[in-house]
Amino acid sequence: MDRKPSTTWILTFVFAAALKVVGILTAMTTAYVTSGTWALNRWWGALATAIMLLILLLPWHRLSKYPQAIHIQFITALIFAICAHQLDLIQSSNVPYSDLALNVRFQELLGWSQMEANNVHALGSLFTIVPVVLASWHYGFWGTVSSLGLAGLLYVGAPFWLPDGSFNWWFYAVRGFVLLGVTMILAFVVGILADAQRRKQAELEAAHIKLAEQAAMMEQLATSRERNRLARELHDTLAHSLSGTAVQLQAVGTLMKVDVGAASAELRTAQAQIKSGLAEARRAIAALRANPLAEHGLAQAICQHAHTIAQRSAIHITCDIDTLPTLTPLIEQTFYRIAAEALVNAEKHSQANTVRVELGLETGGKGQEKMVLIVADDGVGFVPDEATHDRQFGLVGMRERAEMISAELNIHSQPQSGTQITLSIPTEY
Repeated sequence: MDRKPSTTWILTFVFAAALKVVGILTAMTTAYVTSGTWALNRWWGALATAIMLLILLLPWHRLSKYPQAIHIQFITALIFAICAHQLDLIQSSNVPYSDLALNVRFQELLGWSQMEANNVHALGSLFTIVPVVLASWHYGFWGTVSSLGLAGLLYVGAPFWLPDGSFNWWFYAVRGFVLLGVTMILAFVVGILADAQRRKQAELEAAHIKLAEQAAMMEQLATSRERNRLARELHDTLAHSLSGTAVQLQAVGTLMKVDVGAASAELRTAQAQIKSGLAEARRAIAALRANPLAEHGLAQAICQHAHTIAQRSAIHITCDIDTLPTLTPLIEQTFYRIAAEALVNAEKHSQANTVRVELGLETGGKGQEKMVLIVADDGVGFVPDEATHDRQFGLVGMRERAEMISAELNIHSQPQSGTQITLSIPTEY
């Protein structure tokens, strides 16, 4: 399961474990008031397992780079929490009752028999509800079945480790039936509500992605319209003006009567300059109208951009792009813009001799296919957190673009070790 436990889930677990510690300390205080002793021989097992559970809930998973570490930690904590009460019960029930039977103060205030004292201690079995419900909350149906099954097996198996006369076994059986029944109902209800909430969240995320794609498409459409408008204005003004001036100068050359040779030479020079300006204006108009992705597709657009940078910077850039699946306009635009920003950063900051651009499909550890873009250079590198303002601005822009399509962006760099930027997204987005 890739979905990590939520902060609310973790805090609920920690709060329940802390509440168990408080309950045990309260019970020991009550024992001291009623018998003059803390009854540590009866409660040390419960206290030890409660503290151990709190230790298990510390954020150990952050020390591991393994993605599933968080699940391993909390599943271990859930199993231990389910087992803990039966361990507590076995430990306390095997403590001789003689110390309480001979305690005058205890007998005068409470007068409990051994069975009654054990029944009070067994109230701790209510804590079993917590890990079962939490397992259902996060791990769904299989979390409910496995945790409830484990709790049931332990409840049935515990009597084999308890001394004779510890409980009224009919009462023990009825209590177990009620406890496991209530736990099952709560677990299924919580599991159903949690699944409904997750479906709702998934629908909201899908709607958010769709809105982001639509917004990007509208932005692209508005940009395209503005480019065409500017292109028309340039064509109708600058190009026509230059053409008219060229014609006028030709007429002047014809009309000049003094030093015709020199005048003609000057006019020819002016005419050549104006024609050059006209050609430049038309090239600018063509560039303004251009949309690399629409004209060439993602693969060729990235390679053309890389070739342009290689020509003006003398950096050797290799471009290796596989056959790509059909992509949405937003994803194409995001991959192109991040590749372009990474290449510009390499040109401006890296002092690299070579840059490698790769775009293709990879299969992850679980067989999930991903589209991966890599832009790597052999330059001077940098510490990402200490980047200059100009570079930091570009990195922030790349991260924001990646977040818009729920892609994963990794920036790996060290001084004198080059830089590698990796962008990846599952093909089943």
